[in-house]
Order: sequence, then C-alpha cells, then structure tokens
Amino acid sequence: AIPRKEASKGAKVVALVNIGASVTNINILVRGQTAFWRDISAGGNQFTEALQREFNLSFDQAERLKREQAVDRYTASDARPVLDGVSAEMASEIQKTFDFFRATTSEDRIDRLFLSGGGCKVQGLRDLLADRFDSSVDFLNPFNSITYNPREFDPEFINDIGTSAAIAVGLAVRKVGDR
Repeated sequence: AIPRKEASKGAKVVALVNIGASVTNINILVRGQTAFWRDISAGGNQFTEALQREFNLSFDQAERLKREQAVDRYTASDARPVLDGVSAEMASEIQKTFDFFRATTSEDRIDRLFLSGGGCKVQGLRDLLADRFDSSVDFLNPFNSITYNPREFDPEFINDIGTSAAIAVGLAVRKVGDR
C-alpha cells in the first residue's frame, strides 16, 4: 500500500529494493503495478564478510561493527571505507537491473527507491544510492501505516525493526485474490 500511495504523489516508476542477508530482491513498479523484478545473489552478509576479512573479526563482531558499534579498537569510522566499497558493488548490481529494465520498457528513469530488509541501513548506502540514481531514496517502514499501542510496543523498537519487517507485514496484510 505504501508504494502505491507514493506513486500517486508523482512517482511514476518506483523500485522496491529489499536487502536480505544473502539475496537482494528488486521489484520495479510502474504506476503501482509490478513491471519487473530480479533477485541479486548479494546482501547484508557481504558487508559483514568484508569487515571480517579487513579487520580479522568473528562474524558476530563484524555484525556489531556493521551496525556502527565499536568492536575492540575499531569504530564505525574505521569500517566506513570497507562498507562504502561493498555499497558501491551493490549499487553496480542494482544499476544493471535498472539498465535492463529501461532497455526492455519505455520507461527512462526510476523516480523513487524504497529500501527494506536487514541490510538496508548500512551507513552510507542510502546516500550513495540517492546520488548514483539521482532519485529519492527512503526506508520502507510498514509500521508507519499500522496503528499499535505504544504502551504495549516500544515505538523506538518498532521503528528500528520496520525495514526488516516490510515483507512479513506485506504478506500478513494480503487477502485472498490479491495480486
């Protein structure tokens, strides 16, 4: 529902980019309808593995560093060049998808990108994608459209997990016959 509302605000072509642990799903909508999709065999683990190699860390330590938590003597600023390199590789793969989409349709640009999945909040990735594609890039948080009791659910926690829950919430709100 969120992308269709946004599409009606002038964004004719919207890309939904879900960065999971090992796969990135790209779904391109034209006027709110799926026009193209592709899966890329890369995701959040590539960031973690790059940090492991660069700093000789365990997987858990690299995960914490990826989430901007200091590990031993390494800080988020130490991790930034490594993460930027992986982000550039991810952007190149996304670019290939967008190029193929444009080559096989009459659409000439992606107006808006929505990021979701556990790997989408890596520092610098959103800004890099916005610059690379000259498009608005936002995090897709399905809880922005869901009413919940803040006394029962911590709003900070709900906001934090929103991008990771986008697919699950999307599937949960479907009805028989939805396409």
